[in-house]
Amino acid sequence: MRSNVLVTGGGGRLGRALSQVGGQGVRGLSSRELDITDPAAVRSALDRLRPAVVINAAALSRVQDSDTAPERARAVNAEAPGDIARACAERGLPLIQISTDYVFGAETLRPWRESDPVSPVNSYGRMKAEGERNVLSASERACIARVAWLFGDGEDFIATLLRGDTETVRVADDQIGSPTPIVPLAERLLALAGRISAGEATPRTLHIAGSPPVSRADWVAAAFEALHRAGRQTPALVRVPMAEFGGTVRRPHYSALDCSLAAELFGGEIDWRIAAARPELFAERVLSA
Repeated sequence: MRSNVLVTGGGGRLGRALSQVGGQGVRGLSSRELDITDPAAVRSALDRLRPAVVINAAALSRVQDSDTAPERARAVNAEAPGDIARACAERGLPLIQISTDYVFGAETLRPWRESDPVSPVNSYGRMKAEGERNVLSASERACIARVAWLFGDGEDFIATLLRGDTETVRVADDQIGSPTPIVPLAERLLALAGRISAGEATPRTLHIAGSPPVSRADWVAAAFEALHRAGRQTPALVRVPMAEFGGTVRRPHYSALDCSLAAELFGGEIDWRIAAARPELFAERVLSA
């Protein structure tokens, strides 16, 4: 089912992808159209639009904002998801809450499973984990969907590197994660929305991200290689440790997600390498071949 899905945070990257994929069956509301930190406004929107299922894709997703604007970040990432879940529960509506791989951060040698305890290492991860708990305690028909490293919309990490003016780019080779092509992710989330709204049994927490795990540098290298094959130039890739970037926000070294449960539900994994091999997904660099 891909109809009557309300997406909060509809003006964000994932929200726009959901509307693109779902077409008229998806109603996306941007933060200007719906402030999710206003419980009365949320309830009014639900009563007015009467969706079959809600996807909360709204978030303050810049990691550093959780430190520089903690009150706003807590309101959006931790408190509002619980309010949305309560409003949905009051109306018998299922909810998919979008979360993040950054709820993990402890040392590990394998991808994180849904059953693993959260272990955030920064304020952003802690607030998103709190939001997860608030949602699950407020609604029996809620599902936490953890996603990671979105790309393929021209606004991702690789596209940003390509738009730069430098001849070289420094990328961490000791940060391991799950790059996720955004359109296949949106398709899978809408399929999940259909399952939930149809009353099918679904996990309370589900990892929906790309496979297999890869370092940030190797992910970029794969995309650059595809661009080279297409006759485009890229900056030279310089592999460096995360520690070289400094900064005040600690980031997890290993946040790759085990998506085998989603693979069972949807008939296979999302292989990020297939999307990374499509140079048209990335913004063209000014330099030409």
